[in-house]
Amino acid sequence: MAGPAPEPIAAPPQRTPPQAPDAEPTQTTGPSPAYLALARLGRDDHRLGLSAHDCTTLEPLAAQWLDRGVTTDYLTSTLTAGLPAQIDSPVGLLRRRLIDKLPPRLPATPSTPADTPAPTRRLLVECTDCGRPGPPEALPDGLCHPCHTTHSAGGPPSPDPTQIAAVKAHMANLRDLPKPV
Repeated sequence: MAGPAPEPIAAPPQRTPPQAPDAEPTQTTGPSPAYLALARLGRDDHRLGLSAHDCTTLEPLAAQWLDRGVTTDYLTSTLTAGLPAQIDSPVGLLRRRLIDKLPPRLPATPSTPADTPAPTRRLLVECTDCGRPGPPEALPDGLCHPCHTTHSAGGPPSPDPTQIAAVKAHMANLRDLPKPV
């Protein structure tokens, strides 16, 4: 004799936690620059083809490089430089290189001791008349003190007639030179 069939037991309703009305849905970010640099190695050199798991495994090591201010191009060139002809384990080779060739951590800002002044470049100019070198402050109008007093006392010196003739002859020679076509 068969009795009445037992009624199915209903599962209690599942409650989802209430979500704040202005909460944004979480966005999945793409792969990190370190992961992408490792993934591209196989495209640059077929001997360094890595699986997604290999890239995920090596990603923290490559991220250390990027945290130290290294660009992905520098990381890639360092990892691919001087590769052997045959690579049996690309992940092993790259792990070793990422550990062994890790660059030093550089300070964020260049530190200069406070008591040592920064070196300054000393600029020297020449007198336009006699060619005597000196600091720019000592050569007002481009002339040293002796040349300045000579020019300001008697005005500009009048040119010698032989100098005028020499300049005219030189200009005539320049005009007679063949002109480029």
